[in-house]
Amino acid sequence: MKVSAHLDFLPVSTDSASVVHSLYLNCPTYIALIGGDTPTLNDIQRELETLRHDTRRQALLLKHEDHVVGFLDYKVAYPDLHSATISLLLIDESLQGRGLGKAAVEQLETLLRGRMDRLYAVVYGNNEQAKRFWERVGFEHLRDSGPTLSWYLKPLK
Repeated sequence: MKVSAHLDFLPVSTDSASVVHSLYLNCPTYIALIGGDTPTLNDIQRELETLRHDTRRQALLLKHEDHVVGFLDYKVAYPDLHSATISLLLIDESLQGRGLGKAAVEQLETLLRGRMDRLYAVVYGNNEQAKRFWERVGFEHLRDSGPTLSWYLKPLK
């Protein structure tokens, strides 16, 4: 069932580690597709601490109707000064297919439009579902960087 979603973007801090960790635990298919282990709470805490020191990197909790439904990690001025790159859009697996990911991307585009000319998205692993998602929301496949990384692009002008 699709929802007409407006999401609240909440800044992530090191105090958010347990919430982010719960999202990863609720997305076992994603973990399997990228071929890795589920990050531990300690892994998440270290990553969020690293994030705090990178002024171009932004991480947001996605909240819908008083529930955290996802996590968005992107970097501005990357790979060039006029672009931003989404490295992770993680929606709780039980809520996928309801338009929440699409709403997150649309809201991010609105936030970045006028500041950035292009929005990239990267897909890790053999994640055909993610590749189809990015194409459905208007991104074009740009290139593959080896067997485990695909780049997608959408102009923001």
